[in-house]
Amino acid sequence: MKGATPQAYVVLGLLMEGAKHGYEIHRSELLQIWSIPMSQLYNLLKRLEGEGMIRSSLMVQENRPGKRVYTVTEKGRAAFLEWVCRPSEKIRNIRMEFLAKLYMIHKLHLDMGEALVNAQINVCVKRKNRLSEMKSENGESFESLVKLYRNTMIDATIRWLENCRGVLGG
Repeated sequence: MKGATPQAYVVLGLLMEGAKHGYEIHRSELLQIWSIPMSQLYNLLKRLEGEGMIRSSLMVQENRPGKRVYTVTEKGRAAFLEWVCRPSEKIRNIRMEFLAKLYMIHKLHLDMGEALVNAQINVCVKRKNRLSEMKSENGESFESLVKLYRNTMIDATIRWLENCRGVLGG
């Protein structure tokens, strides 16, 4: 899925649990946290269906209008599984994207949590090493403060990831 958002992959993951209609998807814990408006969700579902990642069918209801039910296709399943095991390359994406991946791994009982955490730690360590190679003019410049902030955030993220590994049995 070229240019797909994390939300698109999360929707695929939610559909891997089983068929759902749009309102069911919208009510999921994860989408409540991300607060995706219904109109945006339905646009996303339409796009995913157009790309062959999901399919829909109309469920007829007695005394009520029919509702569209979505299921993930094999193509969508493969795209989701490829996404969920890949670490976030940008540290700022850990708060939303990486947590969504851990959520989906836990919810779907996928045996890849520890490997994902280890891969994410490696990404953070590489980022920290690149940051330490950058030269600062002096210890009192604004640039030094930014570098110190980034270093502190990476260190905190690595510590948090190590705690995740402990929770996941690593």
